[in-house]
Amino acid sequence: MQYTRLLGKYASELKYEDLPAEVIEQAKKITLHTIAVAIASMNVPTAQKAVEMVRRKGGTPEATVWGTDLKVPVEEAGFANGTTADTLDWEDCTWTGHASAGAIPAAFAMAEQQKASGKRYLEAVVAAYEVYQRIAMSVQPDLSNYFGKGKGWGLVCWQIFSSTVAAGKILGFDGDQIAAAITKGAYLTPLTLGDTGLTDTYHVAHGVSARCGINSALLTSIGFEPYLDGLDGNSGFWRQICDRVDWGWLDRDLGKDYLIMQTLLKHWPVNVWIEAPLDGLDNLCRKYQFRTEEIAKIRVSPQLDIYTDKGMSRPYVFMQAQYSVPHCFAAYLDNPFPSENWFTQESRQPEGRIAELSRLVEFFGPEMDRYEAFLIFMDRDFPETTVEVTLKNGATVTETLKYPKGHPKNNYTFEEEREHFMARTAPYIGAEKAKQFVDAIEHLEEYSNVSEVAKYLIRE
Repeated sequence: MQYTRLLGKYASELKYEDLPAEVIEQAKKITLHTIAVAIASMNVPTAQKAVEMVRRKGGTPEATVWGTDLKVPVEEAGFANGTTADTLDWEDCTWTGHASAGAIPAAFAMAEQQKASGKRYLEAVVAAYEVYQRIAMSVQPDLSNYFGKGKGWGLVCWQIFSSTVAAGKILGFDGDQIAAAITKGAYLTPLTLGDTGLTDTYHVAHGVSARCGINSALLTSIGFEPYLDGLDGNSGFWRQICDRVDWGWLDRDLGKDYLIMQTLLKHWPVNVWIEAPLDGLDNLCRKYQFRTEEIAKIRVSPQLDIYTDKGMSRPYVFMQAQYSVPHCFAAYLDNPFPSENWFTQESRQPEGRIAELSRLVEFFGPEMDRYEAFLIFMDRDFPETTVEVTLKNGATVTETLKYPKGHPKNNYTFEEEREHFMARTAPYIGAEKAKQFVDAIEHLEEYSNVSEVAKYLIRE
């Protein structure tokens, strides 16, 4: 049983020239999407505190903190950019979490520090996704242990492997070195416990994972004694967080089925299960052109447990708002242009326009819990969603959809990602730099040095 070494060998030997064109484009789109939403979070206190923390620490200027004037040590760039990437919950979502909040900060920062080529960067992103997703799938619990029942299971428990593999690939590690870095990552992984998931601690955990993944690679690079089997056997990584392990996932269709292609790139800055409902509401508003003042009631089906949890009916903290259908619908109706303004402290007060609009939302139809929804997503599908709007004149309009924008079966085109990046980042870095960055990512394999691209992300 040498799965850790097998994954390390795969990652080390992966070459740009062997990758399908659609996989390369997906890595580019994920890069644009992740950096866009990280920069878009710069007015949110969580992001500002993470940036301020690394600013105060100082250190060797090795890598850019996106959307700022800062260059900091590579692991601190990973922390800041990993935190901001997840702050608005707007990056990606695979079946198992937000791989991009680890892979992109680590790969980009290390590529900038190492002056690595665009091809090496793209290899690192793909390798990170393929290894991360298989490790994550190998430790999926059964229902009795799901969402923190019994052990510290949660999305950031395996987040570290995306940043570890990305960093190791940029450093040019061989298979055993990547296996050693993965093993160090298994010991450094954060665990999610209790109600911290309802606070910005959850977002910061993505930054911590990115930093620790980079550190796992750096520790390996300077010769700390290697152990190459951290995923394997009865003392492997799985024992820390889960009640079982599916060994078959660790090498399933490795090099044949590119799981990076199963990434959902979020259309809205909300929890993944609110993506489809918001698309439904948006489609109805665009199609029928009714005004907010004309709405009598909005109903949503199915009744997913995360939608209807009592604590989400009137959110008091930032992350609760991102998980609340009533709040997100109300924010959209108040201003359909998505931004951090959807979740201001003022908007979360028990009175006011957002609170009033949120009371229009009801639920109907079958009940479903997140475990069922994840199983559908894992099967490369998505739960069907219905949104029904009743107007004050008695008319009712309905939208039923399955695949929200950004789902693998309803993916962004590169040009749509260009528009997304420009809209999110131009207010911070300027339209010209935003355009130059997108153009550079489109042709990233032509660059011999990623630091030439990073300059477009600096806020003057």
